[in-house]
Amino acid sequence: MAKRISMPSYIKIAVDVAYRISIGEFREGERISGRSTLVSIYNVSPETIRRAVALLKDTEVVEVTEKSGIIIRSKEKAKEFLGKFKTKSDFNNLKVDTFNLIKERKLIDSKIEENIDKLIEYSSSVRSNGFIATFESKVENGSIIVGNSIGEINFWHNTKATIVGIKRGEEMFLSPGPYFVIKEEDIIVYVGSDEVLETVEKYIKSSK
Repeated sequence: MAKRISMPSYIKIAVDVAYRISIGEFREGERISGRSTLVSIYNVSPETIRRAVALLKDTEVVEVTEKSGIIIRSKEKAKEFLGKFKTKSDFNNLKVDTFNLIKERKLIDSKIEENIDKLIEYSSSVRSNGFIATFESKVENGSIIVGNSIGEINFWHNTKATIVGIKRGEEMFLSPGPYFVIKEEDIIVYVGSDEVLETVEKYIKSSK
């Protein structure tokens, strides 16, 4: 599973300094502690402080001179920096979360497909004993269910059978939800007792 983005130390420090400026703890035109003091405040290396200050300088939050050190340049720029960084950070983490969800969905779909295959295999082997079996019925042109969603056709109510999949060309849609729309030439895969085959065939061949 992909990990959420971890914020580098120099960015954390830049964000903290920008936040202090945005709330007025550091004021525009004020000289804040030099790099050596910032090292002791944040307990990091001089290089980390240098990168943090450089980032704030590049975004016009502060300016740096040899004589005066670090001078606060703009409270407004500090707010803009915080806003832009939060948006970027949220976006990166959203990408990671989405990747993880897609990965989890694929695993779930794979497990569902595996279970459906087992169900079809099992039900086929016991069909002759009168247990629940798996059947397939093709949706012909002009069928009453064409253009309707699974939820709209009330399949179980009308046939006493349960849809477990829809074959469409080379694709197999397992456990289609209530909003899945039936099309001509679809093959409905369903389970039920032996008696449902005739009921389903009669139902889906009814004309609009």
